[in-house]
Amino acid sequence: MKMYVLDNGVIRIISDNKVTGGGTADIPIHSFLFDTPEGYVLFDTGCDPDGMSGAWPAHMQVNPYIAGENGYVQERLAQLGLACDDIRYVVVSHLHIDHAGGLKFFPNAEVIVSRTELCKTLRDYVRRDFSGFHMQSDIESWLKAEIRWRPVPEDIEEFTLLPGLRILNFGPGHSYGMLGILAELDSGAKYLLAADTIYTKEHIGPPVQIAGIAYDTKGYVKTVERIVQRSQDEGADILFGHDMEQFRTLTKSMEGYYD
Repeated sequence: MKMYVLDNGVIRIISDNKVTGGGTADIPIHSFLFDTPEGYVLFDTGCDPDGMSGAWPAHMQVNPYIAGENGYVQERLAQLGLACDDIRYVVVSHLHIDHAGGLKFFPNAEVIVSRTELCKTLRDYVRRDFSGFHMQSDIESWLKAEIRWRPVPEDIEEFTLLPGLRILNFGPGHSYGMLGILAELDSGAKYLLAADTIYTKEHIGPPVQIAGIAYDTKGYVKTVERIVQRSQDEGADILFGHDMEQFRTLTKSMEGYYD
């Protein structure tokens, strides 16, 4: 099994920077592709290419998304000779603007998501509550695409999706319901994809530092502690959600892959 790191650009945090603690900063937006004997698995999908051209409300464009050349998820896949229809599974860590904006490109994939995250996001849509980072335009694009959801119930803490890929159900914290992946590659190397359960290495602490949005602060801290312990037990490297320092060190998809 191979793991590709897809560089989907940056969000430039200018206003209300809760990610790095102040000042203007670029935070990486990325997704991960797993090439397995049983099909391709994508973890997260980045931002909507139409976001900055009007799909997002004005207040969300204050912190601009900059994809860069061929930075959108479908373009990164094309660089590897893949179409969106080649993806068997999409695992979404959560349904925020910078992780689920590209879901509309994958109507033929089975999309694995926390059941709580999906239900409460759709509840907010019905209530027209868009005060957080679940975008109206994203949700409407999923409905139009008739996404094939596979919700993960709250009582399932983890399960094997394919050999070498375990889905970790972290529960509430940064958002209503968070998922991660524990991947073991052919070499035996292990990676724990934490997404926004942990923004950067510094947020591990101790004590645990809460960054950005936290729907459930107790759940957030519990999840960080769980991830740290699991990574130690497994000998797995944690890949953080928005750690630019770490991201710069990773081999990107057009440079190579991890196996």
